[in-house]
Amino acid sequence: MALNPVIAACARCRDLAEEWWRLGIADDKSKMRMLEFVFYGHLTDEHPMVHPTALEGCRGCQEAVTTAQFFLPDLAMHRPDGSYVDPARLHFCHHLLEQTAEVSVTGAGAPHLTSGHSFTAHLYHRADHGPTPGHRCSPDRRHSYEVTVELKAPVTLATEDQTMALRIAVSELERDLQYRELERLGTDDEFGVAVDNRFGLAQWVHATIAHRLADGMGSYLRVQVDAPAEGSSPGFFPADPK
Repeated sequence: MALNPVIAACARCRDLAEEWWRLGIADDKSKMRMLEFVFYGHLTDEHPMVHPTALEGCRGCQEAVTTAQFFLPDLAMHRPDGSYVDPARLHFCHHLLEQTAEVSVTGAGAPHLTSGHSFTAHLYHRADHGPTPGHRCSPDRRHSYEVTVELKAPVTLATEDQTMALRIAVSELERDLQYRELERLGTDDEFGVAVDNRFGLAQWVHATIAHRLADGMGSYLRVQVDAPAEGSSPGFFPADPK
């Protein structure tokens, strides 16, 4: 459903929509409902000709319409100016805000969703791994890497299916990267990444997770690998622009 052009052109609507998406990303439902109330008031005052509509198949819409028809005066909501709040129109505002993801989703100010996950990978060198000049690891040839995976994508692309796929992929990597031989990583897949340091590990993790996501989502993925015990700078993939 295309977003009403009046909403798309209104700076206040865009500001409210951006804040609504940020609250949604933070899963702060109570503040989202409060902001929907503010958005309702803005539409009523500034865009009275915009009429939010029900979403087909939404049970909440059906319940809101019923509530509007058979409300009890003692339970009615009112705005600060004393005007009555239509519960159906208020609920429909939720769906109207959902449509704002279509506004400039590729622009710098587009609503984006950020999903971040971290875990510790415990890896070790195989017994025949010779010393590398400048290489630092524990006496038992072990490395502990702090891995951070972040997906930052437009909300229209970062669907529930994609964020779920990300969580599952990271969870499986956390399980699999416990006391594995560092040199064996990347030898049994098609990515062709040499995993011999934190930079290679970051690239390999990126390729492994991107392979589990929808086509193109890898461009919104960033992996950071820290090696605190080594006192070295983090490894990034893609490379840190700084």
